[in-house]
Amino acid sequence: MAMYRKALTVFTLPFRAVWLLIQIACFLLVSAACILVAAFVGYWIVLTFSYAFLPLETTENIWAWASDLYDRSAWFKAATIAAFFFLLLPILRFWPGEDSIVEAARKREMMRLNEGVIAARRQDEALAKLRGR
Repeated sequence: MAMYRKALTVFTLPFRAVWLLIQIACFLLVSAACILVAAFVGYWIVLTFSYAFLPLETTENIWAWASDLYDRSAWFKAATIAAFFFLLLPILRFWPGEDSIVEAARKREMMRLNEGVIAARRQDEALAKLRGR
């Protein structure tokens, strides 16, 4: 029995090591993504705060730093585009908006059809009761 356990341990050890490496890699990727999102949210908060409470020169310096980094770093450029895309994604779900007049006409038509189906069902039930007597 001890030999079987030792053989099983020797056989499963490489798989466990690979699984641990996969988990570490996933943790690092998710951590990097969370740090990136937190950095952008923090930058947006700082920029909003600087617009509201700090002098114009400070806000211009923050914008200059970000635009300089945007020009120099492909990673920052890709992250900025992705962040704004994800920021606008919920807005794009509702755009273009639906026409309220067409939507109201469609609802009225559906109500009319439903009322017709209900009336036909009640008529069938009434006929079934009369025949059952």
